[in-house]
Amino acid sequence: MQKTKFFTTAILAGMLMTACCEKQNVPAILKEHKAKATFTKLNDGCAQLVPLFNGKDLAGWYTYTPAYGKNNDVEQAFTVADGVLHFAGESMGYLCTNESYSNYYLKVVFRWGEKKYADRKERPRDSGVLYHLADSVKDALWPTTVECQIQENDCGDYYSVGGSTFDSPNLRPEGEPWRVVRTANFERPNTEWNTIEVICLDNTSEHYVNGHLVNEATNLSVAEGKILLQLEGAEIFYKSVELLPLK
Repeated sequence: MQKTKFFTTAILAGMLMTACCEKQNVPAILKEHKAKATFTKLNDGCAQLVPLFNGKDLAGWYTYTPAYGKNNDVEQAFTVADGVLHFAGESMGYLCTNESYSNYYLKVVFRWGEKKYADRKERPRDSGVLYHLADSVKDALWPTTVECQIQENDCGDYYSVGGSTFDSPNLRPEGEPWRVVRTANFERPNTEWNTIEVICLDNTSEHYVNGHLVNEATNLSVAEGKILLQLEGAEIFYKSVELLPLK
């Protein structure tokens, strides 16, 4: 009787684990990733994509602009409408998570708006996903982070921000030691939705644009911290921001 009960419990546990794995919906780029064996959360079977943006408000985030400081969005530059984050306004700044993260897969879906502001009207539309802002680092326009560039025709570039450092096998343009250029352009044009995926594992990271690996770095000087979405003189919409722990 005891043995039967054990096997019944084991079968039920297996069924629950299978259901959990089915719900998990592991992103395609993780399924065949070279480091998949080290993704302990995935291998445990129940890692779930966590929506960092709830589609309703800015819960879990704070705003920052150098002009007005933290959570003082005088210009209403960071708003939510129709389930989408809308960034617009003359000020530079960012929306930042309250929590810090390490060892994760991050997925961000964005599209450009039409408006450009201030001195940016003749330049490509610009934004960015900045990651690993340490709790000990004060908010500033360019805080110490690593950037996955979101800029027209440059999506996926690396930028060393605020003194961060890293190594990469890809091209650093002459005279721009802080930048590493993505290997190819997979950005969709105009106002179409684009998907940015970032994998951070220990002191390494990778940038993907619309499912294509376009950049990678090792020996990151910062490996844990908050995640920022940048406002940099161009109207931009963020439809979703999701994170999946890997360790």
